[in-house]
Amino acid sequence: MPSIPEAKDSKSGPETPAHKKPELPEFTLKNVSLDILHGVQALVVSPKATLIVAPMLVAVTSILCKVIIARVPYTEIDFSTYMQQVELINDGELDYAQIYGDSGPIVYPAGFVQVYQFLYSMTDGGQQLRTAQYIFSLLLTSTTFLTSAVYITAGAGSIPPWPFYLLVLSKRLFSIYLLRLFNDCFTTIAMIGVTLMLQQASYWYSTAGTLIPYLLTLVAADLFSLAISVKMNALLYLPGFVIVSYFLVGENLVKLVSVLAVIPIVQVLVGWKFLLPLFLGSDDVDASNIRWNYINQAFDFSRKFLYKWTVNWKFISEDTFLSDTFANTLLILNVATLLVFIFTRFLSPKVTGKPLTELIGAAITKPFSSTAIKQKNLYLNSTHGPRLILLTLACSNVIGVLFARSLHYQFLSWYCWQLPYLLYSTGWNFAICGAIWAAHEYSWNVFPATAASSGLLVSILSVVLFGVWNNRANWFVEEDLNKKNQ
Repeated sequence: MPSIPEAKDSKSGPETPAHKKPELPEFTLKNVSLDILHGVQALVVSPKATLIVAPMLVAVTSILCKVIIARVPYTEIDFSTYMQQVELINDGELDYAQIYGDSGPIVYPAGFVQVYQFLYSMTDGGQQLRTAQYIFSLLLTSTTFLTSAVYITAGAGSIPPWPFYLLVLSKRLFSIYLLRLFNDCFTTIAMIGVTLMLQQASYWYSTAGTLIPYLLTLVAADLFSLAISVKMNALLYLPGFVIVSYFLVGENLVKLVSVLAVIPIVQVLVGWKFLLPLFLGSDDVDASNIRWNYINQAFDFSRKFLYKWTVNWKFISEDTFLSDTFANTLLILNVATLLVFIFTRFLSPKVTGKPLTELIGAAITKPFSSTAIKQKNLYLNSTHGPRLILLTLACSNVIGVLFARSLHYQFLSWYCWQLPYLLYSTGWNFAICGAIWAAHEYSWNVFPATAASSGLLVSILSVVLFGVWNNRANWFVEEDLNKKNQ
């Protein structure tokens, strides 16, 4: 009878690797220091830490706002003028030619009026400045929150924390919001909302059908028009907005027209009280004056700027700055640079999935049909689309800023929220990007601006735009997206 083998003692014999306990590092000052160093590095460069860092920085923004309001004196620039202008409107004045404040006439559309009418009612006609500052504190904190959401959506889990830190380090930006109370800040948050809406439309395009992206694009157009109604600098986004919207409505030209039609419709609705004479009779002289004074002053594209306030062109002479030749040169450079980005990046076949001739031909011959190839169009890809939308809108805006006829100190708010992401998108080392950001911040804090600070600012914007354009990994994906698209 065969013998039964004895069971082996599980405790005897050599321990297998599966049961081997991991060795803990020694508890030494060196090892503890390395752990701290690695933790700090992770909080700067590890994408896994981004979802921890971002909400913390939103809270930090709120705290910093309260500290600044409590400790730094308010500086009057234009807020009292805004209140004086609103008071005249509240008293029944509708003629923009008759609406003035201490620092000049009203020059912004009706959205600006409505925003500052709200502030007028909340601050006892501008007397309670602390209340106004707290409202702008909430505005800045919300801007940081929404910007973080835009970055995270664009990053698809790959963006490190360091660009988020740059969002809360600008001394000039805190001053614009909390100590100056400029209307530019409201346009900025509206355009961040536009970006986020378009990103969501891209994200849901491949899973939710075409209706939800179309509706989100309509909402984005509404927000876009509201931003314009507060300040016209939002128009710098228009080229990027049109391109992105065209793809998000499935390359359907008729749908695109319906999206773009929202913009003037909202302008009419917002400015109704000033445009109402348009519908009461064109023969009435007073009605005509009210109508055209509003249009001419609120949407004045020929406005001249004072050389002494320019931040970006102090390295040229005042005569050159004021000349039409200089203005026309800037316009040509703006259009040329924009066209380079459009034809080599925004509408590249590697991005859209089809040659430019086919893209244009389909728009002309099939305006009622959706001709997008969502498996190949990166704008419609849930992973890459949100990033490309942010890049397209940001580049469109910053190109306009670079070639702006003049930048004043509050204009930093137009693009400061995009700069950290653009620096990240150059692909350069974060230390280099941090140094560039610091130099950029310095150029905005020199007062009054000098030839050196202006030259530095223009150089930085040019270099950053080139870096973003040159980093092909931002724009093109070589892998087969038929498998990746979700």
